[in-house]
Amino acid sequence: MPALSLIHWLRRVPACVQPVLLVAALLGAPGCAAWHDLFQRDRENPAALAEALHEPTPPRTDVAVVLGCPSEDDGRPSLCLQCRVRAAQHALSQGRVQALIVSGGAAHNRHVEAEVMAGLLGRGGIDQGRILLEGQSLTTWQNLRFVQRLMRQHGYQTALLISARDHLPRARRFAAYYGIPVALMACEDVPAPAPPLSSQKSPPGGASATSG
Repeated sequence: MPALSLIHWLRRVPACVQPVLLVAALLGAPGCAAWHDLFQRDRENPAALAEALHEPTPPRTDVAVVLGCPSEDDGRPSLCLQCRVRAAQHALSQGRVQALIVSGGAAHNRHVEAEVMAGLLGRGGIDQGRILLEGQSLTTWQNLRFVQRLMRQHGYQTALLISARDHLPRARRFAAYYGIPVALMACEDVPAPAPPLSSQKSPPGGASATSG
């Protein structure tokens, strides 16, 4: 999940226990090489994305890991969630993965991101039996840590990591720390489906748009 800093998360707990939780979180977080990622906000960085995309990838991916982002305040899927779900549907339909893990808790509002994504996938015709939910994580490193547990439980070894372009480089570093071999898919690079024919405008006079 993009850019909810550890400090923001700590603001949700009583001030008297914040120092204890901060120390515990840092001790349980990824090693020193990735500490800066705990507090980093994701920004567009084409060079970082290109570098991440050129990292070695597994020859096949067992499961797609769909990283969450905030829903609308009323629980409707936001544009960023729709983008990631569309990419997950595409990966499944193309046979790149066997199943989906949607990952994200109620990090930005009261709605659990994984549940919102699962609902959208279900309405899109995806069998719920192919969707696993990880709805506890509040940060990107928690996404990958909790997903790793789910993957082990279900026998998945490799993953297709789905998120936004600016989030993928940092998410990949956490995946590497937790020993998850991943390929990457930026949801913005998956074309939106064409609108239904009934919603497309007819050419003047009602003639067919294709020539004989």
